[in-house]
Amino acid sequence: MDSGRIGLGEVYDIPEQHTDKRSFKSIEQSLLSQFAILASFSGVVLARAILTPKRTSRLSPTICYLVEFPLVVVPGVLFVTVASDYSAHFVAVMIALLFFYIMRTRAISRIKKQSQFNVGSRPIALTVGRALTHLITSICILAIDFGSFDRRYRKSRLFGARLMDTGIGLFVVVMGWVSRRPRNCIELRRHVLLSAMPLILLGIARVVALLAVDYGQDEHEYGVHLNAFFTLGLTKLFGSIFGYFADTDWQLLPMAFCVLVCHQVALTFGGISEYVMDDDVLRTTFLSANREGIFSIPGFVALYLLSIYFGRWLFAKTVYSFKEMIGKLRSLLIIVIACWLLMAVSAYAVGISRVTCNLGYVIWMFAIMSTMLWLTMVIFNLIFEEANERRLDEAQSLMDETQFNESENLEKGLLIPSKTVAIKSRGTQCIIIESLNMNGLVYFLLANISTGCVNIFLKPKDRSDAASVLILHIYMFVVTFAVFQLYKRRIRIA
Repeated sequence: MDSGRIGLGEVYDIPEQHTDKRSFKSIEQSLLSQFAILASFSGVVLARAILTPKRTSRLSPTICYLVEFPLVVVPGVLFVTVASDYSAHFVAVMIALLFFYIMRTRAISRIKKQSQFNVGSRPIALTVGRALTHLITSICILAIDFGSFDRRYRKSRLFGARLMDTGIGLFVVVMGWVSRRPRNCIELRRHVLLSAMPLILLGIARVVALLAVDYGQDEHEYGVHLNAFFTLGLTKLFGSIFGYFADTDWQLLPMAFCVLVCHQVALTFGGISEYVMDDDVLRTTFLSANREGIFSIPGFVALYLLSIYFGRWLFAKTVYSFKEMIGKLRSLLIIVIACWLLMAVSAYAVGISRVTCNLGYVIWMFAIMSTMLWLTMVIFNLIFEEANERRLDEAQSLMDETQFNESENLEKGLLIPSKTVAIKSRGTQCIIIESLNMNGLVYFLLANISTGCVNIFLKPKDRSDAASVLILHIYMFVVTFAVFQLYKRRIRIA
């Protein structure tokens, strides 16, 4: 394991030259990253299997949180640090336990007898996907500063498909899932003012804060001045403008493909890829100083538009018949297989690059998220849905009182429950997952601030493996407990 850990001062994995696509290595890395994500997902599944709706209804929210923390958060910390060699083993054990659960509960027989499946106006597959993105990202942004962090998960400088390369891409995907195209000028203005501008302002605030405390920023990630908030905000801005010119959701698909193809052509034949990746290019102008952040925007916009269409297609209805549900899952499985095959092909054709958000990277993001969506729907909507009939009875009464709030949230690009839904849905989902969804932006900001404080005051590079794991657990407990307290009090900030 020691040979696989990040050395002091190392952040990126840098190939010998910017023309090396590292194709086979990227495929290997993508599978390793998928196992790390599945390990965290397995913790959520385990928590849901142990804390059934019947049990959680008898427990206080605080007890549920304390039980869930070692099941949901601890595996995520351990499997990117000291136990990273065993993530595949953990996933294999969880698969075996899941099969045992299916046999013991006779889930397949129950599924076949079920006439309808209620995915709801706030599908659990999207809820879990969004929360996992926040959870894994918050762990990695601090863990990478410790020597115990597995170096195989660090960011790729040019080409590669490592775990930390997934962060910004998955944020764009889940942002697209829960958004809808603006249908008129009023909705477009709302998208810009309520979603895009706050993210851009946060990006400016982060730049000012870093300058104030003299805290360095790696220029090879987004550039000298830009950061992830700018990327998300600009993606939302341009994605909303493109979406405004689409008359139907279906038109988003060819529009996204057109943007993506033009982006890849410019990268490959227009010399953009070499310009972005060449360290010999001086950062003397705003464009050259921030070329990573600027020239990746078209790729992220295409990814965002594809995600909007995909989310609208997958969850076009709140209640599915047995035939419709099986049909959706079959189609989604075909998409999963196709994405992974296309990802392998693109790794050799154009490479996989987060820094330019090229074609290979976009396909890889969809391979990951379509896989997680399929698994979440099968496990949570089919295998674990013992309370489905009760939820169907409640669905209509909940629909009327939540429709306005949910629609408003979707327009803001959020996936957060209204107060009424949060109260009535307690016991059907994990408390930590719900907490992260209710105040995802607050959680992400707290994680970033806490990461800065740890780096300034605790000197993570000098810590032993045991000390680093302890600090990471305390850090995760603080940030998750903070948003849990907001959830417990039904306080929704952002």
